Order: sequence, then structure tokens, then C-alpha cells
Amino acid sequence: MSSLPTDHVSAAWPSARAALLPRLGSLRSLRAGLGEGAVGERDAQLDLGFRFAAVQVGYWLGWASIVVVVAGLALDVGAQHRWLLLGATLAAAAANTTAMAIPWREWLCTRRGRLLLDLWCGGLIAFVALLVVDGGSNFSLLLFLAAPFIAVVQIGWRRSFWLAAVATTCSVVTALTPLSADATAMRLALVAATVAVSLGLVHAIRREASAHRRAAARAEVERTLAREANHRIKNDLQTAADLLLLGRPDGPEGTRFDETAARIRSIATVHRLLTEGNDRVDGAALLQSITADAPVPVTIHAEPGMFDAATAQKLGLVANELVTNAFRHGAPPIVVRLSRGAQTHLYVEDCGGGIIKRAGGFGLDLVRSVVERGLNGRFELHAPSTGCTRAEVVFPTVPT
Repeated sequence: MSSLPTDHVSAAWPSARAALLPRLGSLRSLRAGLGEGAVGERDAQLDLGFRFAAVQVGYWLGWASIVVVVAGLALDVGAQHRWLLLGATLAAAAANTTAMAIPWREWLCTRRGRLLLDLWCGGLIAFVALLVVDGGSNFSLLLFLAAPFIAVVQIGWRRSFWLAAVATTCSVVTALTPLSADATAMRLALVAATVAVSLGLVHAIRREASAHRRAAARAEVERTLAREANHRIKNDLQTAADLLLLGRPDGPEGTRFDETAARIRSIATVHRLLTEGNDRVDGAALLQSITADAPVPVTIHAEPGMFDAATAQKLGLVANELVTNAFRHGAPPIVVRLSRGAQTHLYVEDCGGGIIKRAGGFGLDLVRSVVERGLNGRFELHAPSTGCTRAEVVFPTVPT
């Protein structure tokens, strides 16, 4: 390896660095995506979705209020101008029907949508005030629905304006409605408390949802960075294996180089699969990739199951050693089985004998060390009555 010429490697470094810069720029862009501007935009979208949901709830609260008003008028609540209230209720029903046909999700953030929402809030306040003044104080309970609705769907100075309009209307209605001072104070206090609780809940829900969205965004960036890192590691390992084989001597001495390169590539395979998955590696895909370049056919029987990166690296290294041992010292057919439960079982079977001859060697010593120390499992070689050889690896399954 020391005699390997490196001039072409040094010459290629500037172009490789130039190819790497766009990736680094994309990573910086991903990190910048968590800046204040992007966070503010996501919060605005969250706020818009929350207000749209409140508007949809407002439809059904409106219909419930209309049903209550019609029932109250039918039961004679002492209204002075029953037909006026009935007409106002029918107008409210028509307005509520029209509101249901408006595309609020697209319009809420536009001037047209804000004006329509202002019209809705103004009409709602006027309708409730008319009911209370003409129909009696029993209808004042509708303020417990109107005031929180306005507090939720409006934002900014419009919220303050319409809540002030609600407070003013309550004061005027109170002056025109014959109620005792205690009853009036209690109802006003309850309306104010309802608005305060609604605003508090809205703020808490928005803050929690925003925190979840930010955490999800950070997790997505971390996953992207991890995939990028795995991609680079895979390329580096593949390059290391190729460089190792460039210095491979001819003859039997080159076997060590082949074995080491195969081990490096088995680890590179894990990192390649990590770039394709979600920080997990499918056991069947791992075994298929590792045995794809075997000089003899290898049959894979693997149950579905995902492994974390650390376990997958150890499993890939062990499977590579056992399959290499099988086709070099055994005979086809070679069968690899992987099953999962409370424990994970890996079997590599071939139809060659000579189990005593293959019991030693660096490869199997490496397998035993990785299994016992890295996977907290056990490794055994068996010679079934069929005359074949079976390597068995058992280790506890790590939940993923």
C-alpha cells in the first residue's frame, strides 16, 4: 500500500471539493430553514389552520343558536316584537348558510376574507343584542358563544376592536335590560371569564402545536443530515475498499486483501441502506445486498424486521463472514435464514463438511467476538446428521 501512487488522488481533490460545496450549501439551507423567517411562516400557517377550524365550529354553533332562538320564540319568552325576532333569526340562518359556502381557508388571509369575517362578527353582535333587548335577558346566554368565537377567529387589532365592541354592546344591553345589579355583574363577569379562558386555551394550543412543528422540523433536518452523513461514509468506505484492492498482491497473499475489502463493503452496505431508509435497516435487504456478489448462489429466507444502525453493522459483518466461510470451505447450496422474536436468529447453512477444520481462523474469531461482545449473543457451529454445516447466531432483539 505504501507504494501506491497518490498523484491522481491529490489532483482529483480540488474537483471533489468543488462537487462537495453544493451539498454543503444545501445543508446550510436546511439549517437556515429553522430560522426565524421559516418558523414565523410555519406559525402563520398553523394559526390560519386553527382559525379555519374555529370558523367551521362557528357554523354549527350558529345553527345551534338559531334552533335555541326559534324554540324560545315558540315557547313565548315574552318578546315584544316576535315577528321582528323571527325575521332576524331567518336572516341569521341565511347568513350562516352563506358563510358555509365561503372558501375560508383561502380567504382568511386575504382582505376580502377579513372584511367578510368582520361582517360576520358585526352581524353576530347585532343579532344577539337585538334578541336580548327585545326578547329578554334569557337570550344573553348567547354571548357566551359569540364572545369566545370572536376572540378565536379574529387576530391582531381586529380582535381587540371586536372584543371592545362586545364589551360596549354588553354595557348598552345591560342598561336597557331590567336586571338587578348582582345579576348584571355576574353575567358580565362570566362573559369576560369565558373570553379570557378561550384566549388562554387558544394561546396554549397554538404554542404547543408550534413547539411540535418546530420539533418535527428539527427532526427532519437531523434525518436529512444523517442520510447525508451515511451517504458520505458509504462512499468513503467504498473508496477505501477499492484502494485496498489496488494494492492487492497476486497469489494466495491477496486473500487477506479480498477478505478485508469484503468486510469494509459490508459496513458500506449498511450505510447505503441507511440513506434509503428512516434510520433503520431492513434485515432481508441487508442480507440480499451482502450476498449479491457471492461467487455461488445464496438463498435468503428472512422475516420482515428493521434493525438500528449499530445492530445492522454488526449483523452485516457477521453475515458477510459466515457466507464467505460457507462458499470457501463448504459447498452449495448455501442458505441464509433470519428470524425475529424475543431473540434474533441467523443461520448460514451449506452442504460442505469439515466443520473441525473451519472452527478456527480469524474470520470465525471475529464473528464470535462481534456476537458475544457486540450483540450480547452466542455463536455456534453445528454438523447436522445430513452432513452439512450450520452456523448459528442468536442475540437479543433490540426494539426499534
